Amino acid sequence: MFLIKALKKTREFKKVYKNKKYYVSPFTVLYIMPNNREENRIGISISKKVGNSVVRHRLKRLYREVYRLRENELEKGFDLVIVARKKAVELDYKKTWKDLNILFKKSKILICNKEE
Repeated sequence: MFLIKALKKTREFKKVYKNKKYYVSPFTVLYIMPNNREENRIGISISKKVGNSVVRHRLKRLYREVYRLRENELEKGFDLVIVARKKAVELDYKKTWKDLNILFKKSKILICNKEE
């Protein structure tokens, strides 16, 4: 079974936000902070303004799946917080893949730059 290390506590999220290192796309904001660990940890934040619980949970699953598939191609040692913007309601799997890959490339944590 594949286990993704997650940020759970509010203080962990706030620490990443406070670092002020972020990358923006039309659908998503990616906050990033070095964590001095051997692995990455991920947190996903989706406001109630984006949609109802069904919509928010669907987006969370999409983000988590794209991250899971790309995790081995990302540099290790970062805390990542993915924040969905209102426009994220339009995302399907393919758009989510493209959107997160753009942010991973902008942040320069993507090791393998092959286009898919």
